[in-house]
Amino acid sequence: MPRLTNEEIERHQNWLSEWHSPAEMLAYVREVNEQTGRYFLIQAGLAFLRDAWSAATFGNIRGASLIRLVDGEWPDFELRFVDSVEPFECTEADVPGRKRGQEFREAEEQAGPDGLYLEDDPVEDWIARAETAPEALRIAAERKTSKRYSRKAHLLIYLNISEFGIRQEEIEGCFLDSTKPAKDVFYTVWILWKATAYKVWDGGRSSAERFTKTPRAE
Repeated sequence: MPRLTNEEIERHQNWLSEWHSPAEMLAYVREVNEQTGRYFLIQAGLAFLRDAWSAATFGNIRGASLIRLVDGEWPDFELRFVDSVEPFECTEADVPGRKRGQEFREAEEQAGPDGLYLEDDPVEDWIARAETAPEALRIAAERKTSKRYSRKAHLLIYLNISEFGIRQEEIEGCFLDSTKPAKDVFYTVWILWKATAYKVWDGGRSSAERFTKTPRAE
């Protein structure tokens, strides 16, 4: 599968900067993902596409009517509701030190004649990934906090760590402390994890709200 050209990247950026329903944006990003394969995750300059997926999934869960990426330094995206527009900064929390490019290269080298690669993923690795969640969230929160924006926005952190449910409560229990650096910098702090949107902080105060909805493209 080919890398995206500069012209294709610009076309996608232009489309995503216009208002669309969350379902439309999800469908669009999924199509680009299918066309680019592994490059969706590792090609330089495509972070906006991954932000668009997080934003659209989040907007769908929240019940936003429209969504768009913002072309500029601030914010990353906006959600439109019936009587308001919410500006959001967006970032990803992943296993610290993870190298996606190396993972894909190793998978390709070890793939069979049919191109398939079966990864050994024992329970011990699920636990190890789960244990990195607090640090991953802290790094993500501090990364956005350190930018010192001239205006306030809301913050969405996409937690890209899977442990197949065996450390669900422990990971949820770390949300408050791990994102504390961002609580007074942003209006609200949200975590998107496993098709659930957790509002962790609201106006500098802890929040226990959560929204769950299975995202779908229509």
